[in-house]
Amino acid sequence: MPTATSRDICFRGIPGPVRLLPGAAEGTDALLRALRRVLGCWPHHIPAIATGTSPSFLVEPLAGGAFRLHGASPEATDFTPFHPQDAVARLRPGYSLEPSLTCLACTLAVELVAVYETQHTSQMGIHAAAAVRDGRTVLFCGTHKAGKSALMARLLLDGWQGLGDDMLALSPAGELFSYGFAPRLRLPLPECESLAPLRGPSSPYAACGDDYYLCCDPARLPMLPWGTLLPVDAVVILDRQEDPAAACGLLPQARQDDMRDLLLRFLLRDGRAGLALRTACDLLQRVPCRVLRYRTLDEAAALLDGWQAAAFSPGLPQPQPVVPAVTDDLAAPCPPREGVRPPRAFRRRHARGVRRPPDALPAAWRQRPGVIFRQDAAGGFLARDEEAAGRDGRVFRLNGMGCALWQLWEEPGSDAELAALLAEAFPQAGLPRIRRDVTALRQRLCAAGFLEQVETS
Repeated sequence: MPTATSRDICFRGIPGPVRLLPGAAEGTDALLRALRRVLGCWPHHIPAIATGTSPSFLVEPLAGGAFRLHGASPEATDFTPFHPQDAVARLRPGYSLEPSLTCLACTLAVELVAVYETQHTSQMGIHAAAAVRDGRTVLFCGTHKAGKSALMARLLLDGWQGLGDDMLALSPAGELFSYGFAPRLRLPLPECESLAPLRGPSSPYAACGDDYYLCCDPARLPMLPWGTLLPVDAVVILDRQEDPAAACGLLPQARQDDMRDLLLRFLLRDGRAGLALRTACDLLQRVPCRVLRYRTLDEAAALLDGWQAAAFSPGLPQPQPVVPAVTDDLAAPCPPREGVRPPRAFRRRHARGVRRPPDALPAAWRQRPGVIFRQDAAGGFLARDEEAAGRDGRVFRLNGMGCALWQLWEEPGSDAELAALLAEAFPQAGLPRIRRDVTALRQRLCAAGFLEQVETS
């Protein structure tokens, strides 16, 4: 039950309020104002007194300016339900310990998205940023510390409109949904004159900050409203370079790498790998994807400002990757291409049957129903259908030889049988190596639920 001095914030689309418990050094009202400033774009209201509704989250102030964030919703990430009357509940593992108000605001933002997406299952969270310029929406992806947030802040100060930083939602139709999060910047800020307005404790663009992070104020930057829904016009993968001699620019890369870089950004909390696979495939079939290789924020901004439609033409030649021996990587999917089949040499032999080698294993394996397969000339990807039992959210990447194996597994086959077929098609690889690769790939695909064992007589 709420206490007389606790305060609630009710966010749109969240079943219960965020309840602030008394005890903050600066006072509950001051804490409320600070959180409202950081999360200001997410529509919310403040009841005059705390409601009797069961909260989704409880914020418990601690000494020294730290907080415990308790999740009372089962959708929250590894949070133990909090019961104020139960003193032991405060000591159980599972709450999130936040050392500062800035950390609290950032974690709360992520958890609000997690709960919201359980109520709106057609959307998938994606760890990326997006901005709009001249009517074009660019989705920015990249690895940890690739510079997404800093570049977003640089672009917003230069007149771009922000769709969101760090957390967005992507629909199966390829539309981005904005939560209105302004950039959260890691300190110290990069050396960039354009970021000067963000420096200093009195910056008008700062909502809050600590020794490690600065949260920008969404009300002071040109952020589009919460709930804005826009189609993606281009995908840009950020690749920040430390080498001053590195070649920079907006560059194409292999389509499989585009898919890997995009799919690794999906937040598949409920294992919807199949839906993510379809969505990424469809998106990258319709829009261009480029790598933005840059050294400084000003250089990146100049490359983007010089962007012309022709520069992102999907007709630009794509580099062809080198296909190694059979491997599988947990990564992303690529667009489907009908008619890509295994080499004729072993397709014909498979069709008419092959004599079982003496050392063939008695067990055989075949494709499990409900697996989604996408392939192009560079390779393919596998994912379990999101409606099938045993979802685990894994997406496997296959090279060309792995794709051939997968298609051979349309019919039951043992490791020895398939290795013999591949050895005839690829004699330069050698049978022992192919046999090891076939067995290793089969074991991983079985563990992920893509193959099932079939007993042979």
